[in-house]
Formats: sequence, C-alpha cells, structure tokens
Amino acid sequence: MLASEPLSPGLRFLPGASKMRTSLPDFKFDDFTLIMLDCNEVERVGALGKSLVQAASSVMILDHHLGQGFCGELEKPCLSVIDKRACSTSEICFRLLNILGWEVTPAIATCFYTGVLTDTGGFRYNNTSSNTFEIARQLVLAGADPYEIALNCFESKPLSKVKLLGLALETLEVIYDGMVSVMLLTRDMFSICNARESETDDFVSYARGIDGVEVAILVKEANSGQVSVSLRSKHFVNVAELAARFGGGGHFNAAGFKTTGDPFEIKERVVALAGEYLVEKHR
Repeated sequence: MLASEPLSPGLRFLPGASKMRTSLPDFKFDDFTLIMLDCNEVERVGALGKSLVQAASSVMILDHHLGQGFCGELEKPCLSVIDKRACSTSEICFRLLNILGWEVTPAIATCFYTGVLTDTGGFRYNNTSSNTFEIARQLVLAGADPYEIALNCFESKPLSKVKLLGLALETLEVIYDGMVSVMLLTRDMFSICNARESETDDFVSYARGIDGVEVAILVKEANSGQVSVSLRSKHFVNVAELAARFGGGGHFNAAGFKTTGDPFEIKERVVALAGEYLVEKHR
C-alpha cells in the first residue's frame, strides 16, 4: 500500500497502517495491476504515482471525486469506477467486496467505517444520506467500534497539532462581508511546533465553521516553496471549480490543490478568485 504522504497521527491506529509506504525503493514487479483509490487524476498522484501508472500492466481507479478519470489516456487495460454520489471511496470498496462475496472482517470494517466517518465529517457534511447510515450500521455489525474509531480520529490529537492550530487561528481573516475566511500557515510555523502537514487535515473546518462564512481557505507551506491549499464551502460555491483553476480538484464543497511559490501571493490570488466567484453568483 502506497500513499503520497505519511498517515496522519489520528489514523495510525488502523489495522494495516504499519504496511503503508511513501516510497518503493525495492519495487521490481514487471507485471502488476495498479489500484488507485480516492484519486482519478494522474496529475495528483505525484512523480512516483505517475511512474507506477506507466509501469503497471493494467490500472483500476476507484474514486468518488468530481472528474472523469484518465483511462482514455492510457494504452493499456484500465477500469474507472467513479461514483460521485458515494460518501467516500470506502463506500465504493465496501460495495465491491459485497458484490464479490468477500468477507468483511472486523479489521476491514474498521478501515471502511473510518473512511465513511472522516469523509462525512462525522456524518455532518452534505454527502451524508440514509444510505451512509445504513453502511455504517453494517460495518458496526461486522466489527467496527464507533467509539474507539471516533476517539482516535477526533480526540487523540498530538500536542504539536494543537499548537499549530493556535498559530493558524491567529492568522484568521474574515472578508467579503463575512462570506470568506482565510488562514495561512508558513514553514516557520510548522517548524516552531515541530508539526507535519498531515496534522492540518481538519484546520480549514474551523474557518468554515464561522457563522455567515460561505468559502473557507487554508494556505499551507509545510516545505519551502511547496504550497498546499484547502478549500471548503457551505452551500452554493463550487470550490472544485476554484481548485481546478490552479490544477487541483475535489468535491463541490471540499477541494484543494498543490502548487509552488510564495504562500502570501498564492493566498491573495485564491482570495481574489473566491471574491470574483461570489460577485458573479450574486449578480
């Protein structure tokens, strides 16, 4: 199992987490199928991911983000399963295992339930439906422990994350008549708190949670010149469209992108674009 970034501390409790890798120095397989989860754009899988796509004899994409996949760009067998109605890629994988008749063990149920829980923001986001709760029920019956999973995901934060959140909140700005909120984290802030970018996965929710805010923006420079931007909205702004302007993507209400440059300049560009979008929507 390969990921572009290390698992966040809150997910290291998952069965199989110790098998996750961020590099494959000894990878020598000549004939293999690459299964890509939660990503349907080859530009977003990094250099290693791109090399694996090229080396694989066949590719399978399982995802629930906006996008069409890239099977049409490959001259090899490729299957793309993209269900934008699914609350998470975990839901798609769960349905696939049921179709195949494979047993959902307590360990598998724990992983799938965690995916459903986190991708719905604890069953709070608008991708939550009656089907979401039905899947959660089945996973609990299969052995997932809701309390322990929630405890690990939401209530086991490292001190470095809490300190970094404090610095992020100090940069909070609310602009455009209270409809846009933005926070910025610099490389120095990460260094001061001895924190990693993976610890910031829910920070943008604090900016989004302000009354009256429609668009929330979090700009992060964990490494010099390498900038990640998280975008969230509540109702009518399609932040996936905003992210696409910078080469990113995601969902209608949750998206992001990565780029290079000065984080302060990138922040101003994203804020300006969000403002233009709001003006256009209110004409």
